[in-house]
Amino acid sequence: MKFWNGSLMYAPRSPEYYAIPGTEHCIFRLMYKYQDAVAWNLYWLTKPQTDLIPLHPQDWHRYYESFSGQETRAFYDALDTVVLNSMTLATIMARPPREAIRLLRVAHLERTRFYQLAGGEAWRSTLLGRLFLAERLSDSHNSSGNAGNVVLADFILHRYTRPGSTEYKQIRRPA
Repeated sequence: MKFWNGSLMYAPRSPEYYAIPGTEHCIFRLMYKYQDAVAWNLYWLTKPQTDLIPLHPQDWHRYYESFSGQETRAFYDALDTVVLNSMTLATIMARPPREAIRLLRVAHLERTRFYQLAGGEAWRSTLLGRLFLAERLSDSHNSSGNAGNVVLADFILHRYTRPGSTEYKQIRRPA
C-alpha cells in the first residue's frame, strides 16, 4: 500500500507527478497543495486517461478533461454524501482497494449529483476497474518493485477487464 500525507493512495504517484506542464494552478497541483488524498483517490479512479498525461507531456491536452464548475461542486459534494449505511464516499475512498471494491459494488452512488454527471453505472464500472488496478499495482509494487508499469500499460489497452477473466489478454513486455 502507498500512503500520502498519512492517507492511503490508489494512484501510483501523488498528484504533483500528473501536473499539467506550464500551468501554475491545475487541479493536480491544487490537490497536492491541500494534501487532499481522498479527493485524489476519487479523481484518479474517475479519470483513467490521467495516467497518460505524464507519458505524453507535450500532448497533455488530449488526455486531460477539466470539470465544469457544476461538475467540480458535484465531485466534492459526492465525497461528503452518505452512500452506504452511514458511510460517505470519502470514507470508502480512504479504504484499501479490496475493501473499497466490496463497498462500492453495493453503495448507492445515485444519491450523489456527480453520479449522473460522471456517467451513471458506467462511472461505477470505471471506479471498480480502477480499484482492481490499484489492488494489482499495490500487490506488484510490494512483490516486484517495477512491475507496476507493465500492469498499467495492459490496463490501458484492456480497460476494465478483470485479471483472470477470459476477456483479459495480458501482453508480456520486456521490463
